[in-house]
Amino acid sequence: MPIISRILIAFAAFLAVIALLGAWLDRQLLNTDDWTKTSVALLREDSIRVPLGNALAQAIADGSRTTTALQEVLPPRLQPLASQAGAFVADAAQRATQRLLDSPRVQQLWESANRVTHHQFVALMEGNGREIAGTGVVLDLRPMASEVAREAGFSGDLLTRLPNPTGRVVLLRENRLDALRKVVHILDTLAWLPGIAAVVLYGLAIWLAPGARRRALVVSGASLAGAGFLALIGRRVGGHELVNAVAGDGPYVTAASDVWRIGTSLLYELATVVIVVGLFAALGAWLAGPARSASWLRARIAPALAAPVAAVLSVTALAYIALIEWGPLSVLRKPIPILLFAAMLLVGVVLLRDQVVKERAVRQDGLRPGPAA
Repeated sequence: MPIISRILIAFAAFLAVIALLGAWLDRQLLNTDDWTKTSVALLREDSIRVPLGNALAQAIADGSRTTTALQEVLPPRLQPLASQAGAFVADAAQRATQRLLDSPRVQQLWESANRVTHHQFVALMEGNGREIAGTGVVLDLRPMASEVAREAGFSGDLLTRLPNPTGRVVLLRENRLDALRKVVHILDTLAWLPGIAAVVLYGLAIWLAPGARRRALVVSGASLAGAGFLALIGRRVGGHELVNAVAGDGPYVTAASDVWRIGTSLLYELATVVIVVGLFAALGAWLAGPARSASWLRARIAPALAAPVAAVLSVTALAYIALIEWGPLSVLRKPIPILLFAAMLLVGVVLLRDQVVKERAVRQDGLRPGPAA
């Protein structure tokens, strides 16, 4: 295989990794609608649900002013009762909050809070927003706390007048915005260009190897799968660094890890699809090649593929439908990817069947006895 083809394939794999990151950034991280849907999945995680309930309960307890009010009216010898009453209110608020987090109204407020926060995040990344009181990106839980307080029988009127730090969670500090803004700007500017360029370079690398195109296809498929694995490794390493930077060794490490895992779910799925496509291309090119092991395998599957083409395609279609029904990847729930993969599978099976049938006919001709002398 020419050296120019090897260089093009290596560069195409690099661009494929950039394309995966850019697609995730465009479709999930900077897409407010998709991120709002992702926030619903976050609320199902206990590592996020429990701290969220604690924050809401604390805001409700602070808003009730039970301890302060009793301290103002009780004599000194009864002051301990004020603290006990405050602890009782906080405990009741905690139990009520965990119960009410499943209510549609509270979940709707959670989505709304995340939508506002995401708009703030996108504006900051694009350089159009401003940090609130110099704190960075903030999730305001006070509307949720007010609703939970009302549904639980507390007074929620005072919650909106609480000091800013109460009921508001700083998600991203101001001193970390600049570095993140640069990375986001680069990937967002590139958008889908690296993906298109990677496809073109793979095609050019195969075309420039006229005497070794099958091998070039095998290497291209393997490098594409490698790009998917690199994206998964980057997701894991990046998540580890981000969690350490945000949560450190504090009590919210698990919550931060779950947020990263769910927030990068699209990157995981896209990388997995790229791995499958790359391995499928490499395996198909190898299976159709002249290698002794490939020839042996084709001879073993020849009886099944030599069946009428309608039967072969019917079995293939049933297997593909079973894969879609299983649904290991969400991409197989969308019409365009389903049709695209179906076309690729159809072409691959038909070409392999034609090759196997021809080779089987040649072998059978070679085994037939010649004319009698």
